[in-house]
Amino acid sequence: MDPSADKDNPDLPRPDPDTSTLGSEEDGLLTETGDPMAVAPGSGIPQSLVEKGPDLEEPHELASGSDPAAQTHEEEEESSFLPSYSRKDLIWLSALALTIAAVIIIALGLFFRNINTSIADDADFPVKGENIVIKDIETYWREADPEKDIGVQLNTKFIPAAEVTLKSSGAGSLRFFFENPTGELVGDPVTRTFSGGSFGDTGEKTTDIHSTGGLEDLGDYNKYLTEKIDFWHLIVMEGGGLDSTASSYKEIIRIRLSPKRR
Repeated sequence: MDPSADKDNPDLPRPDPDTSTLGSEEDGLLTETGDPMAVAPGSGIPQSLVEKGPDLEEPHELASGSDPAAQTHEEEEESSFLPSYSRKDLIWLSALALTIAAVIIIALGLFFRNINTSIADDADFPVKGENIVIKDIETYWREADPEKDIGVQLNTKFIPAAEVTLKSSGAGSLRFFFENPTGELVGDPVTRTFSGGSFGDTGEKTTDIHSTGGLEDLGDYNKYLTEKIDFWHLIVMEGGGLDSTASSYKEIIRIRLSPKRR
C-alpha cells in the first residue's frame, strides 16, 4: 500500500500531539523532574531567578552600571589636577616667603633712610651761651631769589637757610657761618643782635637767615638729598655784646644742614 495514500486519507485517525513536549519546546526550560519551569510573565526569565535576583551578584552589578576599577581611575585623574604639597614642601615655601618679605623690608628701609629729610642735629636743644638760650634751629634749603636775596653769588640756584628761635636772652649778638663739605665757609657771615629775648631785626623770638652762596644746579641738590655727598654745616658763634669784635666771638653750636627743601 502506498503510504502517501494513508496520509492523504481523511478518514484515518491521527495521533494526538504530545502536549508536554510542545509545552517544553515553547518554554524551552524544564525542571530536573522534566516538568516545565515557571516563567515570569512577559520576560522569558525563570520565576525562580527573578525571585532570587537580589542574591545574585552579576545582575546587581549590571543594574548598577558601576565599575569599581573605572571609578577609582576617574578619581585618580581628578585628583591629579589638584596640587599636593608635603609637609616639607610647605615648610620650605613658608621659609622662602619670609625671606623675600625680609629682603623687601630691608630694601625699603635703606631706601627711605637714604632720602630722610629729618636728620638729627649735632646740638641738643635748648643750647645755652653766655647771654642767650637758643630754643631751636631748623635748617633747610630753598631756591635763591635774586630780587629778595641781596648779595647772593652769581649762578647760585639753591641756598642753605635756617630759622632760629630764642628761649631767653640778655643783650649780645650772634654770628652765623655756612660751611660746605670740604670745610670752606661759603658766602658772607650773617650777624643778628638780640636783647630781652628778642632779635633786633624782627623784634620777635624768631629770625630767618640764609647764605649768599650755595648749590649751582638741581643735580647737586639731588645728590645732597640722597646723602651721596657729605653734609653742609651751620656754625653759630656768640659775641661778648652788642658791639662785639670779631675776636670775641666763640662757637656755641655746630649743626648739620638738613637736606629738606622749602
